[in-house]
Amino acid sequence: MIRRSVTTQVMLAVAICSPAHGQAASELEGLWGFEYQAGAAVHGELVLSRSGATWTMRLAGYEVSAVQMADTVRLAVPGNRGTLRIHAAPTGPAQPRALPSALWIQPPSANGAPAYASPVRLHAIGPPAWRGLVRPLQEQFSLYLSVRLDAQGALEARFRNPERNFGGGRVFKARVDSGRVVLTDAVSGRQRFTQPFDALAKTIAFDFGVPLNATPRQANATVGFMPRIVAPAPYSYRAPSDLRDGWRVSRASIEGMSGDSLAALVRSVIAAGPLTDTTPRLHAVVVARHGRLVLDEYFFGYDATKLHDLRSASKTITSVLLGVAMYRGAPISEQRAITPAGATIGHLLTHTSGLACNDDDGASPGNEDVMQEQRKEPDWYRYTLALPQLHRPGTTYAYCSAGINLVGKAIRDATSQWLPQYFDQFVASPLGIETYALNLMPTGEGYAGGGLHMRPRDLLKVGQLYLSEGIWNGVRLVSRSWVRRSTQRQQPDSSGADDGYAWHRHTLRVGACAVPSYEASGNGGQFLLVIPSLDVVAVITAGNYGEGRTWQSIRERFVARYIASAVASASRC
Repeated sequence: MIRRSVTTQVMLAVAICSPAHGQAASELEGLWGFEYQAGAAVHGELVLSRSGATWTMRLAGYEVSAVQMADTVRLAVPGNRGTLRIHAAPTGPAQPRALPSALWIQPPSANGAPAYASPVRLHAIGPPAWRGLVRPLQEQFSLYLSVRLDAQGALEARFRNPERNFGGGRVFKARVDSGRVVLTDAVSGRQRFTQPFDALAKTIAFDFGVPLNATPRQANATVGFMPRIVAPAPYSYRAPSDLRDGWRVSRASIEGMSGDSLAALVRSVIAAGPLTDTTPRLHAVVVARHGRLVLDEYFFGYDATKLHDLRSASKTITSVLLGVAMYRGAPISEQRAITPAGATIGHLLTHTSGLACNDDDGASPGNEDVMQEQRKEPDWYRYTLALPQLHRPGTTYAYCSAGINLVGKAIRDATSQWLPQYFDQFVASPLGIETYALNLMPTGEGYAGGGLHMRPRDLLKVGQLYLSEGIWNGVRLVSRSWVRRSTQRQQPDSSGADDGYAWHRHTLRVGACAVPSYEASGNGGQFLLVIPSLDVVAVITAGNYGEGRTWQSIRERFVARYIASAVASASRC
């Protein structure tokens, strides 16, 4: 019922409106809720030790040992509950004190969520022993159902689900029929949902892999349904907190930005409410200017510690990773041919490989959902390379996640490293990113086509890295030439807009001014925006999945109107 998701928290609510006509309708109205929490099977503090080539892990009551093979150790918890994958120098007299790097492999869920790799930051506690914290991705699914009277006095219903937008923003007609809540699509007239309703016990029953009964709740206390539980006083601008995550924080006014403009942005998100069909439902707004964090605000139950699904915005991370590999001397470039027909990395990054791969066409064999849901070929690299060739490379644009994923294969082959390990060692660690969740393919290799989970403050570091032409806090990670090349127009097909190499280029309209920008963006409203002329980077996350017209308005509605306009120089072209 929920695509590639295991729910670890479900909140089901029906928002109150004015009384309905009829006893059944009155019983249906109200605020209903159910909270379900189920954490990962194995998590918490681990202790790691080594004796020669044998490694031992103690975690959550388990004690597991394994022998190192080359530079890799795999310590698997019995029952397919997870694996610690360690990368360390080969054993020998000079190595016992070397700090290993480790990633926790969270297995796929029973409901279809993929495996994920998350970092485990190890700290020496005595040679040769280390301590670390295993923090698997805690999947969440907060589902709300608002039922209220429409202008004609009939019951109207909407689902609200911050994490995946279950229901897709549709409007339903609601009624109670023989002890069941019946929801019919208001446009097509198709009956979509029939849920058991017990008026006496006051429950609406749902099943998302586990049975869930919604019971009466208070709307103004339901974090996740409301943008924010509003304080007595209206929101006023406040400087971000220093979380010691690598960001220097400052007040907007000190960095030449209007705190009033940024406060107006936040107030507009709060004022929009949970049931708007036209205003994007933002989860986070994070802004930096002159390399300092000046805004860090969250909504709908999100906060600075929570990972967010970046969807296709993480395709841009693949482009960054390519730049890192080139800077570090790997034998790879955007000119390298990858497919049998000669499509290069550059073609894959601009969606012009010519393969039968189109995410906007459900019948395309290379469509991302088609590829991921088939079970005949678990190696998605082989699956993609075997797709028919429809067009000559570089001549036709078709949005293709599987093609971007092939760039991950090229990086892996050129560096001879497991992709999550390479990302962790040369991107995440230098940027001070302590936690993330990188989704894996069935083969266990990292998926480079989208779906990385990251904290907004950490994603913002990638934008600052590029704004600083490849340098983060004095350390160069990518070359200046790759930053410039990958963010310049590289799209050979005019229908592919003005894109660079997995960076999307746009012009913001700020008053009478045209302000160039480039961005990473993903379904639902996941944005990393870089505005070089204003020395501004911003991250916005949102939950309007599948509502393209709504989430694509974020750029103008929030970035141009409030963030870019907050810079005094933006009014001078």
